[in-house]
Amino acid sequence: MTVTFSITVTTADPHPGADPVDAITADLIGRGFTLLTGHGPPALQPAPELPGWWADLHQERLQITAHGETFYDGDLGPAVPHGWHHTARARGRLTILTATELDLQRPDRGEQTHHAMHAGRLVAAQARVRAGDSPPSGAS
Repeated sequence: MTVTFSITVTTADPHPGADPVDAITADLIGRGFTLLTGHGPPALQPAPELPGWWADLHQERLQITAHGETFYDGDLGPAVPHGWHHTARARGRLTILTATELDLQRPDRGEQTHHAMHAGRLVAAQARVRAGDSPPSGAS
């Protein structure tokens, strides 16, 4: 699951030459997410599991909650890969990728994600899965 924010909030150190800091990314790191430095399963598998975070899978919806707060509550998008629901339930965990400054409506999402990773704006973590409804027919 990739979550992107429609806003970007940066803060800066007043010292000369200091880089701006993405406040959303910094907050997520404070909550236990880790910066990604590579792509693919070898980079994602060691992403930390966040205690108290849950991914509730429903037929066409996903809700991610943490300690009584809702982190994400929305649809899974138009192109959920065949077997996705089954795999998520079988693993018992969902890897969450989060980035700022991504436009998921553009076709170059992979390139944007790569750029976010190199800019230090791509973080990952894992949440435990709780199955809500049964998966839609043919989507198991």
